Amino acid sequence: MTLQGKGFIINNLPECEAGEPGSILSAAQAAGLGHVLIKIADGENAFGMDAAGDDHAAPVVKALQQAGIAVWGWHSVYGNDPEAEAAIAITRTRTLGLDGYAVCAADEFTRPGMANAARQFMQVVRGSLGVPIGLSSFRFPNYHPEFPWSTFLEFCDVHMPQVTWEQAHNPVEQLTESKRQCDALPNARPFIPTGPTYSISGWNPMAEEIIEFLNAAVQLGLPAINFYDWDDCHKDQPLLWTAIAEFPWPTSVKANPPALSFNPQTTVLIPESFVSQFVEALNSRQPAKVSALYDPAAIQVWADQILKGTDAIQSGYDAFFDSLPAGTVQSLTQADVEDDTRLFTWKVGPLTGKTTLVLKNGRIILEYTFIYQPVSQN
Repeated sequence: MTLQGKGFIINNLPECEAGEPGSILSAAQAAGLGHVLIKIADGENAFGMDAAGDDHAAPVVKALQQAGIAVWGWHSVYGNDPEAEAAIAITRTRTLGLDGYAVCAADEFTRPGMANAARQFMQVVRGSLGVPIGLSSFRFPNYHPEFPWSTFLEFCDVHMPQVTWEQAHNPVEQLTESKRQCDALPNARPFIPTGPTYSISGWNPMAEEIIEFLNAAVQLGLPAINFYDWDDCHKDQPLLWTAIAEFPWPTSVKANPPALSFNPQTTVLIPESFVSQFVEALNSRQPAKVSALYDPAAIQVWADQILKGTDAIQSGYDAFFDSLPAGTVQSLTQADVEDDTRLFTWKVGPLTGKTTLVLKNGRIILEYTFIYQPVSQN
């Protein structure tokens, strides 16, 4: 069954409405969910069964499906024993009568030679299951070239990247960039992203960001969207759950990409001191002066590259400055401050961009920068 509309991913069923099928169904219906993904296996082992062998998933799957809500299973795989992992995937999907199957693969498959394990696993699963199959993995494929993207996607029907924007507050930019990179992959498949509804290391997505994420998905013409995970969201993040539940997903969607170019003539806000210091360093055109503002363990994420550590970041700025026309000056078009996060839009020469800085002890620990085509003036 093809996924449509809003969906939630469940990790541990007993943590969702105490695992009670009727309560889960009522919550799903009230939130307007079209589908739910339930964890059914981890590696070579079944997931969702208690010590007595009772299957928590079976009655929930039945209740949801009888109400017209599609139920997929998802499975964390590691590639150590592809045949055993495939066997449990097939057994669980068939036993539960699921509408689809999603394979969750990540760091383990970036090791050398893991493309063979991926192919061995996917060939068996694809050949044995008559339901749609999706891949759930990293949101930015360009940052994980070792991952066997084409091998997994060759056997999939949809691509379900984890667009989680952790430690940042730019869901639209990350969603759009994720789609751009995923669409450019060999064997690219329809894009159905998963957004975050959990807290981690002091970071938490805001309800406004969830709405921005949903609106952007509709504007991009995406058929469906997921959120991870129900376990944390409904009981611990009620504002996020409400934002998703109240969002009116249209019965049909047509691509109308969100406007991501920034008009450099918008109102300029006077930035706080750190942003002023950062822009001053950029305009010095001295890479060492800019990199000195970063934590030694900092990560810098630009559209097509990820740099780790101040040495790499300094080299990146050296190349960036060399690419700019002589005499150009970096100017701000907007700047906002939120706790340890600095968000600002800027223009330099022909380039317009948006940067998010996350600070730790007064230095940049994480940076996301997206560069856009300049807005033409008519």
